[in-house]
Amino acid sequence: MEDMANDIREQITTKTSGFTAFSIACDESTDISDSAQLMVFLRGVTEDFEVTQELAGLETLPGTTRGVDLFSAVERVVERNNLKWGKMAGITTDGAPSMVGRISGLTRLVSDKVSECRGRVLKYHCILHQEQLCAKSIRLQDVMKDVVGIINNIRSRALSHRQFKNLLDELDAQYGDVLYHQEVRWLSRGRVLRRFFDLREEIRVFQARKTSNIQVPTDKNWISDLAFLVDITEFLNALNLQLQGKDQIITQLYDHVRAFKQKLLLLIRHLSTENLAHFPSLKEVGWKEDSAPKYIDILNNLVHEFDSRFEDFKENATAFELFAHPFSVDVDTVSEEVQMELLELQSNSHLHNLYKELSLLEFYKSVPAQYPKIRKHAQMMLSLFGSTYLCEQAFSIMNLNKPKHRNTLSNSHLHDILSLSVSQLQPNIDKLIKNKDRLHVSH
Repeated sequence: MEDMANDIREQITTKTSGFTAFSIACDESTDISDSAQLMVFLRGVTEDFEVTQELAGLETLPGTTRGVDLFSAVERVVERNNLKWGKMAGITTDGAPSMVGRISGLTRLVSDKVSECRGRVLKYHCILHQEQLCAKSIRLQDVMKDVVGIINNIRSRALSHRQFKNLLDELDAQYGDVLYHQEVRWLSRGRVLRRFFDLREEIRVFQARKTSNIQVPTDKNWISDLAFLVDITEFLNALNLQLQGKDQIITQLYDHVRAFKQKLLLLIRHLSTENLAHFPSLKEVGWKEDSAPKYIDILNNLVHEFDSRFEDFKENATAFELFAHPFSVDVDTVSEEVQMELLELQSNSHLHNLYKELSLLEFYKSVPAQYPKIRKHAQMMLSLFGSTYLCEQAFSIMNLNKPKHRNTLSNSHLHDILSLSVSQLQPNIDKLIKNKDRLHVSH
């Protein structure tokens, strides 16, 4: 396995030498043995618009995890993969303070480094773990803690109880034993909250029979908060599925972000007029009108959090427009250095027809070398991560491979497992066999 993983990494290093632009996605996590790790993903584009998206490194972070520590880890990954700082087009993070601090956060340090190399990096904080957004913005932790306690109680007392089987199966299928007591993390995902809400009366009856000391609260405010949480979490889950879409590009992610913000603003307007059309759970349980200000405040905080995560998107709206809609973008709004090329492009009927027929990636492959600045811009845009798919896939694999009974799995072995599991490349088996044969002959 080690040899195959090393072969994959050698292939990646070979490909990076041809990158005209690349981006990285970084995410810090703590595994079951409380070891902090930084996962770094790489997405690069060549002159011929070949796109490579791979795991670039898994770095253990001993001691502190300040921005400078994360930056040192990223430096090691960049150097090991033979990458050039001046070609970095973007960095995606999970939005943690050590990642995004304005003075000494990872994104600031990376941006400064790229600037030194006369480059410019787009920074955005993708929802790699949407519970961070939930925790900061929804502020209903008391309800979450209650639900965690109740479900854990059911799990210990009713494993064979038929009516709760789907609830427990859903939990086991997504999280195993790893995340049961990390309330926000698992509650913000999947269909667990919805299942709990739908079974709340049955759970109450079951617990009364078992004389449990943990009961589903009957307080109307608690039930109302639970219903609101169910409805909002389902919106977030739908967004998360969109963000995980495989093979998406940055402008598709941008479209999802804009649409979600508009949905939040619509929900705020509806709540302000006591319209529950998009709050089916809240409508089902009934609500007290004096709850409206609290829920509106929560949604406003969510909008604010969303804006802060994607503030660079607004600054780069024209760059996205130029990339996604080169034939309709207003020439006066784009950079002066690309205006003349753009006018030539917009007057080319053959390329316009190709644009209508092909995907953006295939279209830009067809744009001839006489448009170098437009091609370069497209390469930078295509190098930006448009999905959390690879990150989510890697975290699922990491959680499966590092449960409690295997917490001695070394970081290098875990890196090998992840490299082989998420790579789009195949190890060169023939080459590896020949190398093994040579070693045997030499002995």
